[in-house]
Amino acid sequence: MSKIKIQTITYKGWQHAIEITNLYIKIIIVPEVGRILSFSFINSENIFYENKTLEGVKFNNGTYFIKEGKIAAPDIGGNRILPCSEEYFHLISGSRYVPDPFINAHSYKSKILNNGVVLKSPISSLLGIEIIRTITIDKEGCKVYIAQELIKKQAAKNNTLEKIPLTLWSLSKIKNPNSSFTQIARKSIFKDGYTISKWPDAKNYAEENASLDNSIVTLKSSEKHSQKIGTDSRKWVASAYKDNLFVEKFSYDDEAPYPDNGTSVTIFGNHLFTELECLSPEKTLLIGEKITYNLTWCLFKSEEKSNLKTVFDRF
Repeated sequence: MSKIKIQTITYKGWQHAIEITNLYIKIIIVPEVGRILSFSFINSENIFYENKTLEGVKFNNGTYFIKEGKIAAPDIGGNRILPCSEEYFHLISGSRYVPDPFINAHSYKSKILNNGVVLKSPISSLLGIEIIRTITIDKEGCKVYIAQELIKKQAAKNNTLEKIPLTLWSLSKIKNPNSSFTQIARKSIFKDGYTISKWPDAKNYAEENASLDNSIVTLKSSEKHSQKIGTDSRKWVASAYKDNLFVEKFSYDDEAPYPDNGTSVTIFGNHLFTELECLSPEKTLLIGEKITYNLTWCLFKSEEKSNLKTVFDRF
């Protein structure tokens, strides 16, 4: 008998959520908002931040979320996927904070597998792309596998959008307070192995909360302020919350261009959550071409957090 159990459940007002468990971990996927909203050990707390004010809310595909009379990106929480870096948002939506509404927060089609689920986004009439995420787990252990494809299905809405380089950008929101980590590259393109963004309208408090020790850069969460670092890390990013260590593993292509001046990992935080962001190489696509970028997640217990390099070697 399989140790993997998959069932459709009602989750915080969403009626078609999919819960996947084995004897060790539980993951909850909500196709109505195209996100993974929960990841935890069995009978333990979700490590992902969730916005209680948006529980059960459904969004119409291709329409923007309106907040205080302006378009916005709904802060639902969990893990989501985006198709290009923030640098190009203003070309898509007219706002540097609002991504493609066909991909972000809207309803995805789902197909249940023996060991997981396939999520398929709507085809964006803006960028002409579709994203497919296949999320699976092992019969035993604490790993989650996320196989991802961004496929160019049709021409973009206009020539400006057609020229946008595309990327698979996975964003996981971890509850505060936490500490987040990544290993800097041996031959990093950044002077200190990581970069601290300069913002035109606010202070980046990573200047106070980021530190480097033995090739590991750490960003402690802030109780009040926003902060962000970027790196060209090659292997993993992680976050420690209470007695959990969440590790996200990815591949790196030394020959490919990465978004945001060569950034493969970004760690962003505010007073509510810390967001671990993994970015694939970016590329402009012809119809029929695609980008693939796979992730592996794993949870560890608190006693294993002391040596991150050892944890990664095991992972």
